[in-house]
Amino acid sequence: MSRRAMSKADDHDLPATRRSTSPYLRNVVYDGVMHVSGQLPYDGDAITVTGAVGRDVTVDEAKEAARLCALNVLAVVNAELGGLARIRQVLRVTGYVACEPGFGGQPQIMDAASAVFLERLGERGRHARTALGVAALPRNAPVEIDVTLAVDTRFVQ
Repeated sequence: MSRRAMSKADDHDLPATRRSTSPYLRNVVYDGVMHVSGQLPYDGDAITVTGAVGRDVTVDEAKEAARLCALNVLAVVNAELGGLARIRQVLRVTGYVACEPGFGGQPQIMDAASAVFLERLGERGRHARTALGVAALPRNAPVEIDVTLAVDTRFVQ
């Protein structure tokens, strides 16, 4: 099966997208580039693990949160463009990890998000990445990611 066909087959098990009441857009597509706004590790309607890594959250819990963030990004792309097959390339992932001062494991945590893109998209999931430690994130989430992708917008209304 081709990567394009595998991507389409994987679309069905993505999380449902969340509706925001905030005035920002969850994504912007311009000239073949899609910017997906920061995604939190929602599992359904809730962020099940909250707090800072090194204080309230283990590294393994943070990795799972990063994985959920990546799946939520893919869900936004799927809903907006009608399938993951429209992703030409993940260009950049920026990951934010709420953590205690002195914690240096942000790249290790973000590896879990990067793995989702590689598993789901193969070579199209390879990307540049930044992993940052921050004092706090919205909704007390331990991880947030935003993503820039090259996409095929032909035939998209």
